[in-house]
Amino acid sequence: MEPYNNDKNNVSQEGVVLQEKNSGNNTLWYVIVAILLLAVLGWLGYSQGWFGSAPSADDRIPVEQDNGIGDGALPLNIPSIDQTSIESSEGFPASHTLVVNGTLANDCVYLNNSEQTRDGNVFNVLLTTRIEDSGSCGTEPIAFEERIVLETIGLPAGVYVVDINGQELAFELETDNQLDFQAGSDK
Repeated sequence: MEPYNNDKNNVSQEGVVLQEKNSGNNTLWYVIVAILLLAVLGWLGYSQGWFGSAPSADDRIPVEQDNGIGDGALPLNIPSIDQTSIESSEGFPASHTLVVNGTLANDCVYLNNSEQTRDGNVFNVLLTTRIEDSGSCGTEPIAFEERIVLETIGLPAGVYVVDINGQELAFELETDNQLDFQAGSDK
């Protein structure tokens, strides 16, 4: 019997294929899959309202019947308006700005963008609010000033009425508020 030889140099390396275990690629794939699963779970949780109070049908702001159509009804989410005025510019064409001062119920109530339409000589301006409740709303009323540019360019001279949430005030255009360019004509 031959003695056991523990010499590695005597071992033939022919035909032996060494394969290293590449655990780095597997770990990377596990991390990518875990991130994707967390993203999908987060999206699902957010869309289902798991992470806070998602708006429900009960959180909607009530509106009077007919949604303000026909009988002059206004939405119930309008701010308290204390004072309104109209500022006119000096130049030509003249611009007119409606200045609205009022109060909001608390620091969780915000103004929406105003909506402006004109029917003949009457500007109808609707200013509404929205509630963004963060859970820590104060109780003190908040004063606001909103400046709304009236679309008066191109209007003929005359008296115009502005109806802002049911309050009316008027202004007068003394001359036509339009530029009259006629190329090549003698005036």
